[in-house]
Amino acid sequence: MGVTLWPAATVRKALSLLPWQRQPPQGWRAVQFLLWTGRVPEAAARCRGLALQHPDRADLSARVGFFDLALGQNGEEALTRLQDAVEAHPLSAPLRYWLSEALRRRGEKARALEQLEIGMQINPALPELWQAKGRLLLDMGAAPEALIYLDGALAAMPRSGPLWNDRGLCLVQLGRAENAAVAFRRAVRLMPSDGAAWANLGLALQKCGQPDEALRCLRKALALRAPDPVLLNNIGYSLMATSHLAEAIESYRQASQLDPQSVETLGNLAAALNKAGHRPEALEVLREALQKAPGDVTLLNNKGHILRELGRFKEALACFDLALESKPQDGALLANRAACFFAMGAYEQALVGYRFAAMVEPGNREHLWSLGACLERLGKADEALVCYNQAIGA
Repeated sequence: MGVTLWPAATVRKALSLLPWQRQPPQGWRAVQFLLWTGRVPEAAARCRGLALQHPDRADLSARVGFFDLALGQNGEEALTRLQDAVEAHPLSAPLRYWLSEALRRRGEKARALEQLEIGMQINPALPELWQAKGRLLLDMGAAPEALIYLDGALAAMPRSGPLWNDRGLCLVQLGRAENAAVAFRRAVRLMPSDGAAWANLGLALQKCGQPDEALRCLRKALALRAPDPVLLNNIGYSLMATSHLAEAIESYRQASQLDPQSVETLGNLAAALNKAGHRPEALEVLREALQKAPGDVTLLNNKGHILRELGRFKEALACFDLALESKPQDGALLANRAACFFAMGAYEQALVGYRFAAMVEPGNREHLWSLGACLERLGKADEALVCYNQAIGA
């Protein structure tokens, strides 16, 4: 996915923080004018021209590197220019910040973190450094620490939409979906045209169990940005949750067209087709998915479930057996396999499966209820009653 062009206001602010070796060269006012009129690519081209005219000026070279970052271009050249600028201005905290950004985009997270920490030693009050460190820690999976730095940045920049969006992402990682939704709402109020923020709000609302509101936000995101398979997948999920099955199927189909190699999308499409009663087509989609991911446990489980509903018990058992080779103590797989035997009237074999499922997932009401039903069919009423009571009280 390409790097999104930064807004002109963001570029102007960032450039104002970068140091000059001496007075800006003649022609820099034209760059500023282009930025004030929102023409970032043209400003970048004019800046590059000035740097060619003044090859000895590391300050201009640094600005070219910054523009390359802002436009998502020339990653290696941007890194070299910013490294040269840091050597020329080692005590510039903003330059350390932009060098860390160039390193982060190359996947060199440890080096990026080192530059941020040096920058914070130089100027601990620069909020952009706190924000960048929070983002980087979040990328590295250290969400609790990331939240500390993001909140520190927000104390200085409470009206920063990107910061609220970052805070929401951090809270999602921490499993605090309701708090994340609050942060994303702040983000979309500050950035009402940002499709990514609307999409993040929609996902948080899904996790909060608000599928209707989630769907509204995801559709808003789709109206603001080019369709992508992840967004269409999430819209399909919300449509499924609100029982709009035909629309969910269409959304998953569109996602699959954009990313035909996505096994997850095919699995979701099959689930929607099955729920809508289109089981033969769902099986065909699962067959295609299993060609791409042979042995995928979730796909095999879903295929076995549909085959069982169609009365094709032997084929269903083959799917469950293959899945159990990878996850022999998966309670859902064991219960689904047992349900096949139960539907076939092979209650003794079903009993073994249900007992095993209840053993590996103790307290699971569904397993206990199914075990009770099986015991009842076998005439073991007293044992069945114990299971039913455990299921009710579990």
